[in-house]
Amino acid sequence: MASDLRPSDRTWFKRCRRSWDLGSRLRRNLEPVEPAYALDIDRALRDGLAVYYFPGMWEWDRNVVLPLTYAAFERGLRRQRDGHDLTPAQEEAWEQSLADGRRLLDHYLAWAPAADRFWPVRVETDFDVQIPDPTTADTDLVSTEGRAVRYGGRVDLLLVDEHDAYWVVRHRLVERFTEPDLLRLDDEIVAAAWAWELFYLGMRISGTIHNELRIGGEPPDPADPVRRPRASHAFARARAQHRRMYAQAEYVPTDMVVEEGGGMFRRTRIPRSRAALDDLGRRLATEALEMLDERSPLYPTPAPEHCSACDFRAPCLAMNEGADAEAILAAAYRVRPPETPEEGRLGAVTWSMSRGAAPPPQWRKSR
Repeated sequence: MASDLRPSDRTWFKRCRRSWDLGSRLRRNLEPVEPAYALDIDRALRDGLAVYYFPGMWEWDRNVVLPLTYAAFERGLRRQRDGHDLTPAQEEAWEQSLADGRRLLDHYLAWAPAADRFWPVRVETDFDVQIPDPTTADTDLVSTEGRAVRYGGRVDLLLVDEHDAYWVVRHRLVERFTEPDLLRLDDEIVAAAWAWELFYLGMRISGTIHNELRIGGEPPDPADPVRRPRASHAFARARAQHRRMYAQAEYVPTDMVVEEGGGMFRRTRIPRSRAALDDLGRRLATEALEMLDERSPLYPTPAPEHCSACDFRAPCLAMNEGADAEAILAAAYRVRPPETPEEGRLGAVTWSMSRGAAPPPQWRKSR
């Protein structure tokens, strides 16, 4: 049996070890018996964009794809309210989010065609890899109990550009655009890029792209589309050939590029060096060993930005006051059920090219 780490483990272990211990599948694996209603327009927008960028429909008439994109967004938003009796205020907020999201998509889908000089390869694809041992070549990390240590997550979009270079993309709904230096420090997307190279051995990820969307920003001027130099002949070849997973980049940009879409959209392309990806792998291995060490202290890290998003405030307060936290956990929480595959999920795949995996069906040379 493997020890499976997720991006949420890395986030919450560093934010608050007590919350991580209670909720992580690596530890007590608890969740509220009655999960609180939470409106997540970011998730619904990513559902819509997964349809828009779905590789199998990339050559379709956009008049066919756009209604499907809106439908996926609305379906994702409606799914979040299933099983909840909303208050009038929550109902109003939900309706406003539906209107805001549709307006945002209206402007994005008008702006994107001028900026999208690439070919989508995968959308909403899960990855799961064994973490290499940084101290021993060609050896995977194992826990003190001898279990394999794995890291898994999901990529919003994998694309190949006009130069045959591959990029991992993250769509994010933001209140304000993020400073470029902070995007460079976002190691969750770097971890996805690092893992993807292990998931599909032989593929080189050139960098990451942050696709930021703002509901409250000024929309782009339709008369001022995005313009960026591109190798038109290479892109034409890419259109004909990039139904496959592998290509050798003929050129990899080395500069960070920021493309503006008014005050609503910003797309930041950040090349990631071999040294940066290797460093991430070493840090991930170190974090994994610390998480799996039973001697690691499990102290809380209270802060408004942490506690406001935490499901374990009640037992945490009880622990701080010396009360019976176990009684609260027994009454209001349950062990999270095992993860099950999402049948029919857009972008899902059942094979990888990680070490020890079988090759994909109908494997063939790329050229």
